Amino acid sequence: MLIEEYFVHLERTFASCLYMTQTTLTKERRALHIGFIKGTATFTQEIRLFLMEFVRTEPRLVKTKYRYHCQNAQGNLLFRYDNAPHHRTSTFPHHKHVRTAVQGERIVAGEPPTIEAVLSEITEFIEQSPSR
Repeated sequence: MLIEEYFVHLERTFASCLYMTQTTLTKERRALHIGFIKGTATFTQEIRLFLMEFVRTEPRLVKTKYRYHCQNAQGNLLFRYDNAPHHRTSTFPHHKHVRTAVQGERIVAGEPPTIEAVLSEITEFIEQSPSR
């Protein structure tokens, strides 16, 4: 897949998200199959997603570097997926930061999520919210 095809896939995926109110994506082609994406998406309830991906699309899609940081209207973390090398434990390099009322922020192991999975998690949060 060419990087431009991946860019189109991202645009279509964001456009199909039911609760999204605004999105700004910057897409940079670095080579035929390599690209950089950075942006912000705003959803109902003023939930915001800040994302960054450095992607290679051949021979298969690989997110060399990524971050999906989701927060509520007050700026509190809902979740963040990333592969930053700051947690060199059993979760390295792929991990998820989650906030719970009891434990505060904690780190769990994970795999690089698809953008569909990230948007689905946000949708689920909105649909389960009592203020909906």
